[in-house]
Amino acid sequence: MKPAITLIELLVVIALVGIIAGTGWPALTGWNCKQETNPSGSSSVQLFEKARAEALNRSQTVLVRANRSLPANGATYTAYLLTNKTCTLSGSAQSLDPNIPKLVISDKSRLLGVANQCFNSDGTATASNSIQLHQVQRDCGKGNQTLQTLIFGATGLFEKKVKRPGDSSFSDL
Repeated sequence: MKPAITLIELLVVIALVGIIAGTGWPALTGWNCKQETNPSGSSSVQLFEKARAEALNRSQTVLVRANRSLPANGATYTAYLLTNKTCTLSGSAQSLDPNIPKLVISDKSRLLGVANQCFNSDGTATASNSIQLHQVQRDCGKGNQTLQTLIFGATGLFEKKVKRPGDSSFSDL
């Protein structure tokens, strides 16, 4: 007789593989969600850093504007060079698209926070609201993953934090 596996042994192996895959799948989907959220938050910080550097280099105010006209969620960030210091988009504003490309936030994410963020020629920052807080949030099944960027007005510097599903507060990145 040749050595072989029985039907019962084959069914036991298939059942074990199914159990292991079933318990690991929810953790894997949550991990994917977090990995897809991180680039949006990191890219928005890089956009703000480029806009601040451009304002310092050109000695003019740079406006970063979030266009939330996309369906439901998501947004597009665009940087503009302003001739005034009012932190509002006017007809004389020049798009900085070649130097600072537009940033599209996925429609799977929500953009929370101020609509307009300005960086002045002296390195300071002003916004359309008194709190200069920008958040990119995504539902990851068991809760929201939120990446937060706080911009300090007097210095124009950034504080980057994350709030993972199940956390009660933000932690440093």
